[in-house]
Formats: sequence, structure tokens, C-alpha cells
Amino acid sequence: MELVRFFFPHAPVAVGALEKVALALAGRPGARLAAHLSIPTSANSLLRIVRKLPDKRGEAAPRVLGIDDFALEKGHVYGTIILDMETGERVEVLPDRTAETLTAWLRAHPGAEIVCRDRASAYAEAVRTACPDAIQAADRFHLWKNLCEAVEKCVATHRSCLAEPTEDAPADATAAEQEVPGRPEGMRVIRRRERHAAVHALYDKGVPIQAITVALGLDCKTVRRYAHAATPEDATLGTGSRRYGQVHGYSPYLHRRWNEGCTDAARLHAEITELGFTGSRRTVRRHLQEIRASGKPAPDKPKTLTVRTATWLITSHPDNLDECSTLKLKKLLSRCPELDAVAACVRSFAAMMTDRRGSDLADWLTNAEDTQMKPLQSLARGLRQDFKAVTAGLTLEWSSGKVEGNVNRVKRIKRDGYGRAGFDLLRLQILLAG
Repeated sequence: MELVRFFFPHAPVAVGALEKVALALAGRPGARLAAHLSIPTSANSLLRIVRKLPDKRGEAAPRVLGIDDFALEKGHVYGTIILDMETGERVEVLPDRTAETLTAWLRAHPGAEIVCRDRASAYAEAVRTACPDAIQAADRFHLWKNLCEAVEKCVATHRSCLAEPTEDAPADATAAEQEVPGRPEGMRVIRRRERHAAVHALYDKGVPIQAITVALGLDCKTVRRYAHAATPEDATLGTGSRRYGQVHGYSPYLHRRWNEGCTDAARLHAEITELGFTGSRRTVRRHLQEIRASGKPAPDKPKTLTVRTATWLITSHPDNLDECSTLKLKKLLSRCPELDAVAACVRSFAAMMTDRRGSDLADWLTNAEDTQMKPLQSLARGLRQDFKAVTAGLTLEWSSGKVEGNVNRVKRIKRDGYGRAGFDLLRLQILLAG
């Protein structure tokens, strides 16, 4: 800063400019920009400027609060950001996401009447403890996300309905009935079932996930995935390889070459690699394994929907589907009454959320439970436990969109200060950045 005062008589103006640069870009990027602006300074000087800025600490909480967590160290350490939902101003940043910390802050800053949050139990408990008269509103984005995840699990349990009947099979035949009988299970399927059984043997007795992780020697995320999966097949959702999904785009070419007599996976891999495929030879071999086992010619055009594509069809707005997609959805629902009932629940929930008819939630929960689909029933149980907040989220105008936007800003600020910013500096940058 001595250089600034020496070269610039109007030092306060230069310092003010450097404050804006430091808050926008942090240390090293800010120092590079300052050099281009002919205000030479160092990264450490910019960080010291931020630390000397006056803190924002109000005595009372805003009338409408927005609360969400963000990752300080993803998967390990999380913080909490608090917003004034009426103005969009950042109010406070907390060093963790525990109920105790948020409770202490809310008691020290009374006045909140409405609290927008996700469905995290810790935040719900803190608000009930510190300000029991405040209205809690669950975020509509997270509610819709929870519904889509439940729909994906429902589709996975009826994946046999995703394949269109072949010409030589009865119209009501499922894909499972058309498979080659006696086909041995792979080691992955066996291991998945064993892990699912081992995790649930402990989880169903009330053993915490962390303790199961230590006992079975598995990763915490793996244990959580199996614990929350009703069946071993449900545990595979979201774990598929992107490259394996990529090979489906080359299915027409692979099937045509297969029917022409080229059944060598290595050669076919080389051919589609020239066309832009970036996956492995093993991926291609696995993709062709079912055709090889069937002993039949490959279909000219694969007609089986993937679980995610079917989920997208069911959860998309009808106006966003083209004629081909609408026809696929109609055929899928006509051959699977269970998924037709799931789609009806999705449509009614979307209408309830769009029209802000939270009063219809009780009826919707009953209809979801009547479908006899375990994922929807599990979702309904969770929504009943948070009934008042979900009803408010589907009725009031307030939602957590502004908070989610600020969480994205935090990610950029963290990258700018990577390796140099402790929590105190990160907090100031989040609160003071324009």
C-alpha cells in the first residue's frame, strides 16, 4: 500500500478501487488486474485490505430468512449462509451446519417470521427451538428434486417395462421374459446383493452410517447409497459410467456392423473410436454382451428406454416434449399401469406446486401411498414428517432460489482464494462482495 500512496496523491480513491478488486477477485487474480490498472500491489496486500473492512453484524434478523449449506471441504466440512430474502442481502455466514450453531445465532438475532430452508432436519430443529412462532417454508426446488429421485427409483423397479415388445413376442411380454433363460449372474450383481444385505443387517438395527462404514470397510457414500436403497437394484442409480452411457449413441452403427458379420469387440471399438467415441474397449464388449448371449441378430435400432430417459419423460412438462418423445411416453405408460399411476402423481404434484395449492398436499400424499410404490410411499412419509413446512413451501411465494444463487457465488469465491483463505477471510468476501 506504500506504493499506492507514493504514486497516487489521491490514495483513498486508489484504496477504494483496490477494495472492489480484492472483493471481486481475491488475491492473485486481483493483483494481476491491479497491475493492468496501473495500481501495483501484491496478493497479500489485497487480502489485508479485505480483512480490515468493517464487518456487517446486525442485532435483529430480517423478517424473511433464507438458510442453506455450502461445502467448505466437500464431503467433510460444510458452512451455512443466511440471506435476507426480501432484499437478497447476505446476512451471516456460519462455520458449520449444526443445529446448535444456528440456534445460537437465531437466539442472538430475534425477529425472523418466515424461514426458507431445504429439508435438512438440523435447520428445522434449530428454527423450532430458537423461534417456534416462525413459519418454515420448504424449498420447492428440493421438493421437486426429491420427487424426481423417487420417480427414478420407481422406474428402476419396473425397468422390464422399458423395452418395447418385439415382433415375435406377445404384446404383453416383458423384457425379462424375452431374455435368455439360465443366463448366469455377474460378479457385480452378486457383490451388490451381498453389500446391500450386509449394510441393511446393521442399518435396520439402528446402527449409524459412520459405524457401518468402519465395520464393513466401505466408503461412507457407498454405505449411505445402499442404506437408502430399498433393493440392491436401487443402489445402482446414479452410479453408471458416463462412457457407458456414451456408447448408446453408437448403437445403430454397432448393431449394423454386428449384423454384417463383424462381432469382434476390439475391431468395433477401433471403428467407433475413429467416429469420436472416447470410451474403452471393455465398454464396447459389455455393450454387445447381451446380443452375443442371445444368439439373435442385433436390432436395427435399439428400442429400450434407459431408466433416466424414462424418468425424464415422466417428469418433463408436456409442452417440452416433442412428438416422438410424447409417443414414447404414451407407449410406456400404456404397457405399465404402475408407472402410469406414478406419472399421474407427478402431474398432480406439478399442478399443486405451480398453482400454489399447498392445501391439496394431504390428498396428494394419500394418492401417492395408494400407488403401492415403495419409493413414493417413502417420499410421502418424509413429507408428512415435515408437513407444515412443505405446505408453506407449496403455498407461499417465498422459496430458496436466491440462496441457491449465492451458494454458486461462494463456489467461485472459494476457487479464487484456494489455499490462502481461512474461514474469516472467506466469510468477509461472501458478505461484502457486491
